[in-house]
Amino acid sequence: MFKKISYISSLFLILFICTNTCMVQAFQTTDNYQTADNYYDAINNISYSDPYTALDLLSKAHSIYPNDERFINGLNEKAELILNWSRGTNLKGNYTDACQGYTTIINTQGVSEYIKDKANILYLIAKQKDISIKDVLNQPENFNLIEQYQKYYMDSGYQYQSIGYYDTFDNYLSIENAVSYTDDTIIKFDVKGIPMVNYSGSYYYNPVTIDQYALSYYNIYLNSKKTNKENLYIKQEFLNAADWLIDNMDSIGAIRYDFNYKHYLDDNEFQPGWISAMAQGQALSVFSRAYHLTGNKKYISAGNLALNFLTTKTSQGGPMDNLSFLGNQMADYIFFQLYITDPPSYTLNGHMFTLIGLYDWSNISNNKDYSDKASAYFKKGLLTLKYILPYYDIGGFVCYDLGYLTRPGTPPTVNFDYYGIHLTLLDALNIITGENDFKYYRNLWTSYIQKY
Repeated sequence: MFKKISYISSLFLILFICTNTCMVQAFQTTDNYQTADNYYDAINNISYSDPYTALDLLSKAHSIYPNDERFINGLNEKAELILNWSRGTNLKGNYTDACQGYTTIINTQGVSEYIKDKANILYLIAKQKDISIKDVLNQPENFNLIEQYQKYYMDSGYQYQSIGYYDTFDNYLSIENAVSYTDDTIIKFDVKGIPMVNYSGSYYYNPVTIDQYALSYYNIYLNSKKTNKENLYIKQEFLNAADWLIDNMDSIGAIRYDFNYKHYLDDNEFQPGWISAMAQGQALSVFSRAYHLTGNKKYISAGNLALNFLTTKTSQGGPMDNLSFLGNQMADYIFFQLYITDPPSYTLNGHMFTLIGLYDWSNISNNKDYSDKASAYFKKGLLTLKYILPYYDIGGFVCYDLGYLTRPGTPPTVNFDYYGIHLTLLDALNIITGENDFKYYRNLWTSYIQKY
């Protein structure tokens, strides 16, 4: 702080007045220190209560002495301190100061990328100016674990695919490249060629597996350069699976699972007859293509019935939930549950696959009432997705669901098989909507696994 107090013999006499020791120290940091030890001593003389000044000087020292562990460790220690302070400020509703702390970390050279990733996602949450989901700000930091996730993903040969184009009646997410069906110990086929999945030694029909089997064969049919006879076989495989979905849909449009299932979040085992929004949503993608291929209105009737059940609230026995468990004021945000659990799981890929199905059904012609209904729920589901996406980001990697928020003490669930699926779905939703939110997260989450 400078204050001009008088003129003496045409010279300026400047009096430096400072009532805060930190301000003096901040001014002194502009000096050029001669050695690394001089920098280190100056940093140690900065008050603990002024980590911003220390962080700035550490960054300067690190740029000159990049291999000095004192500056590397000091940068990360001060960045973590600012991160924790900013979270506390965020919890108090002071979003401006919280964002300042987060952006300082993000913009400071030399800070660990893992700390920056965490600061970035907390910044995105703070920008929403909502502390309804407080638990996300109280999670323990696992920077080393995040680094292990990223390295394991790339070292293990996991792949993800971009899709440059999406159309309801064209290729479905290149799913034939991601899913393989072989007659082995995991999958076997019934006499009609419908896949069954091995669960605990017994084979059962899984509606989502059959949805995806159908869509894979639809893609193969579109891409096929085989003979007419072989093409007819491929087409019939698709239609057989579509017809199975119709034959196994109940009177209210539910395509149910006929086996027990234990979800890690729920204390109670699912009993035969349980449901899934994803089974309903992907069935809409199947029926839209089956109708396009054949013109048979039975697929329209089946799709409309499936849509009605899909949009039935969980409180009424359906798969459509909302975010009220995370905060009462979020009851207007709908969510399509892959698994109906207690507490809610909010599985990311299930919601996104369902949105694709709603979009597909909104494009069916001569079916205005139901197409409009599908479009309306698609738009509502998109609003939810845009709001909740940052909560799946654990600061450098992506979790499978929000069980870590809905059941206290539960660590984030990471499923490496679904990381690339999340990217593909975000790619598709960006293409469909043109909304940059989905492109942003697609690029952000891709960057996490491109570090290796």
